[in-house]
Amino acid sequence: MKNIFKVVLLGIIGFGFLVYLTIPSEKIEKIEKVEKVVENLPKYFEIIGKDVKKEELFKKDSYIVLLNHDSLAVFKELYKKVDKNIVLIANISNTPWLIKNIAVDDELEKMYKESKIPLINDSNAQFRRFFQLNDDSQNMYIIYKVLENNQIVKIYQGSVKRGALQEGINIDELNKNLDEFLANLK
Repeated sequence: MKNIFKVVLLGIIGFGFLVYLTIPSEKIEKIEKVEKVVENLPKYFEIIGKDVKKEELFKKDSYIVLLNHDSLAVFKELYKKVDKNIVLIANISNTPWLIKNIAVDDELEKMYKESKIPLINDSNAQFRRFFQLNDDSQNMYIIYKVLENNQIVKIYQGSVKRGALQEGINIDELNKNLDEFLANLK
């Protein structure tokens, strides 16, 4: 019995040590003020489940919607209500490293497999830094618009039901949140 306990204990310690050694070091990067134009957007990013050329994503009169945790559950149904050029960005940068690597990509792909709207996985916070966001409320979303001169401007900040991802959201609340979003597309 003592040998089994030792083997289990050493296995747990070894696994913990392995996880610790493979966690990427988080660099604390100062958020710098950068002109908000299409040319300054991050050059490399991961699009979930779609084959889209980068040049087609950020065109004049397109919208960029930065989604935090709970808003991901609401906006997966957006493609049914809108035909505008919209790019969704999943701000999952505060998700623990192990969870990101094990489950997040697959879960995002499952959630958005039917959606016709491209979703960018912002797991390394490139877009969050570009937009200079410090507020990371889990139910918040922010709408940006690409103007004619390639400038990107914030046009609205809203929120969805808190706990929508874990607890779910009923159809009335979902429609209310999406209608509020659509009313603020200028």
